[in-house]
Amino acid sequence: MMLELRREFDATPVALFDAWLIREQWAAWIGPEGIDCEVAVLEPTVGGRYEITMRLANGQVMPVSGVFKTIDRPNRLVFSWGWNGDPARQSLITLEFNARGARTELVLRQEGLGTIANRDDHGKGWHSALNKLQRHLASIGRP
Repeated sequence: MMLELRREFDATPVALFDAWLIREQWAAWIGPEGIDCEVAVLEPTVGGRYEITMRLANGQVMPVSGVFKTIDRPNRLVFSWGWNGDPARQSLITLEFNARGARTELVLRQEGLGTIANRDDHGKGWHSALNKLQRHLASIGRP
């Protein structure tokens, strides 16, 4: 099962791309609204790892981790995404950053989601996180 989202941002491809690979920036917006996330590990190289700890309002902790497969700044970023300890919830995310004049279109594809419910849940989470990303980019004044 695959999820595909497209959204335009008021940012250059470089600024949008960097928001995914600079620890302070990623930590400022990753995860759905209302969820506190810590980027514990970020090794932004091909083969490098990342680890994110998501803390839900109900106290539940969801550790997410993966490995960077492709880093082609500022065009394309590919990495695995998985819930630690749950082999059924492992997927692959491909991001494309397409210049659209002064804006950038982000295309997010997540493959390997298994079920329609899992795809839909991830879609809701990513829409919410991308709302936070939009606000983050505006707050740092990146063109």
